[in-house]
Formats: sequence, structure tokens, C-alpha cells
Amino acid sequence: MIPAMINDVSVDCINRVAMTYHVPVTVILSVMKKENGRNGLAVKNKNGTYDYGVFQINSIWLPKIAAYGYTRDDIQYNACKNTEVATWIIGKNMAQGKAVWSSIANYHSHTPIYNKPYRESIYANYKKLSNIISNDL
Repeated sequence: MIPAMINDVSVDCINRVAMTYHVPVTVILSVMKKENGRNGLAVKNKNGTYDYGVFQINSIWLPKIAAYGYTRDDIQYNACKNTEVATWIIGKNMAQGKAVWSSIANYHSHTPIYNKPYRESIYANYKKLSNIISNDL
């Protein structure tokens, strides 16, 4: 049986944003697992920024997403809105036409030294999840 919620995010929300932003559900779940955030969570970073919610969206995005009507409270306390914004960011990166896994890892950092280990971790999550799904079918 498919769970109705994953990390406080409804499966319906995950499926909807996957279709809206053309990001595979397995990629969304792989990033979610790596970020390991929780709804309502705010983590202060060494550089003074904060990471919010399920996908640990960095506060540097607040001015950009404000133009679309999203607030800090939305991404910190609304797990579906957090997922929408995270998937939008991932989708924007993927649409740039560069190497897919590097583009996905740009969600975390565009800096190669930080991108590479994140990319490897996301890809490992993706492979595990894909194996689980294919074994269940």
C-alpha cells in the first residue's frame, strides 16, 4: 500500500508538483531523503542563512519566491508549499540543459567541490528507490 504522506507531504502534492515542473517523483524523493528536513524546521547555517522545512530551502531564495506569493512561513510550515518551491528550483536547474545529475545537485550548490558529493548521494538515493519500486512491481 502506498503511504498517503511522506515526511508530512501528501503523495498527491508530490505527484502534482512532479507533473507541474516535469521532475520525476523519484528525483523529488531522492532530494527529500538527502535534505532530511522536517515540516516546521529552521536550521541556521554557518554563513548566517537559514534552511527551512522538508527540503531545507535556503533563505537566499526568499526574495525570489516572494515574487510568486510564497513567504518564509509557507516554506517552513507548509510541507506542500515547501515541496512546490523545492521542485520548482530542481526543475529550473534541470531545464538549463546541462548534465542532469549536476543540475539536480545544483539544488544544494553550484560549487563543484560541494556539488559532486551531493550529486553522488542523490544518485545513490535514486538508485535505491528505483530498485525498491521495480522490485515491488
